[in-house]
Amino acid sequence: MSLDDRQKKFIGYLLNLAKEGQEDRGALADLRSGLGKEPGEMARVHKHVVPYLPEQRYNDRWYYITATLFGAFPKHRSGRSLGAAFAPLRARSDSMEARFVALLNAHPDDLDDHLRHAVSLLKANEQPLDWFQLLDDLLQCDHPEWDHPEGHVQLRWARDFYRNTRSGGPPETEATLLAQGAQDHE
Repeated sequence: MSLDDRQKKFIGYLLNLAKEGQEDRGALADLRSGLGKEPGEMARVHKHVVPYLPEQRYNDRWYYITATLFGAFPKHRSGRSLGAAFAPLRARSDSMEARFVALLNAHPDDLDDHLRHAVSLLKANEQPLDWFQLLDDLLQCDHPEWDHPEGHVQLRWARDFYRNTRSGGPPETEATLLAQGAQDHE
């Protein structure tokens, strides 16, 4: 993860708003009020985001999107990418894979709509994600990483989404897969 201290403090601040038993319902409502809006239309969200924005304005949008999505589903699970969080939904509906593929194919300008729908599905199915990782991934959307022909962020999400689909069972380690491959060739 490549988040700097200020970015980590931003996510820490959001997580603190949803601390179990001490939820700041007003602040979370403020964050939700910005869903689907442009940053300039999010007056109630500014006080939660602006203190953490970088001095140079180039990726403010992703802070706002992360904050509003967090307001919609303030659950965190460390180490769980968007792809890994979305993976269990495949078994629940055939359309989930199509929705995930649409997210992977989204243009950065349309990504917030796809993310809003994805987080809504995660919430409905109680599948938390790592908000530090999501912000880190989104901050790459303004860089060549997102539009890179190899799609580094999308590929990482896809790997986490499709990992271990061969058997449908528990996650297999790389060593297990290599051993199985070696046995298949004997």
